[in-house]
Amino acid sequence: MGKHHFVRIGSVLALFALAIRCDALLWDFNKKAQENDWKVISGKCEIDKDAYKISHNAEGLAIAGESNWTDYTITCKARLTQPGDFNNISIVVRASDDGQSEYIFMLEGKRQQAEWWKKIGGQYTEIKTVALKIDTKDWFQIKVIAKGDTFEGYYDGKFIAEIKDKGLRQGKVGARVYGSTAHIDDFDVNGKGIEPSPIEAKDKLTTTWGTIKMPVVKNPAR
Repeated sequence: MGKHHFVRIGSVLALFALAIRCDALLWDFNKKAQENDWKVISGKCEIDKDAYKISHNAEGLAIAGESNWTDYTITCKARLTQPGDFNNISIVVRASDDGQSEYIFMLEGKRQQAEWWKKIGGQYTEIKTVALKIDTKDWFQIKVIAKGDTFEGYYDGKFIAEIKDKGLRQGKVGARVYGSTAHIDDFDVNGKGIEPSPIEAKDKLTTTWGTIKMPVVKNPAR
């Protein structure tokens, strides 16, 4: 079987994988109307240069999704834009509609550490802290997995910290800062029962078919 056959098969498999993931919900923040999907609990939150900007001198928090969501994976890009007293970005899971209860996976640039917090009725409890070298100049990736009573946090594809807690069983997703400004982008939520994003599916499939139709170049580096 020639090399071009492997490339074509790989492209079809990639298409199939993307089709499976079309149950995911994506905010790419390329349209101002996407602001309407996010409920601002506190701070200034707005689309800024095709990304979502969150800013406050205390807690800035915006949430999205549905209160009955349970298990899901969040993946997004983030950038620490402007430090204040602190310099951080957090992804929140299982958030209540009023933003007073949630789990928080925070990347704190000034302290260079990752932190897991639980907020119940507005009261914070720190669960775990892990030293971590965090980029304070450029974009990086955050991933958070909520499954049952287990929560995992990742930084740039690397597993960082896991916690176990039974306090919150379901809730919305969101992003948060404290005493600083940060941006997020390509905020992807993937989980059972989460309604798909038609725009995402259309764009991804168009891109993938375009890739499949491209001519195959053999050994381009030689």
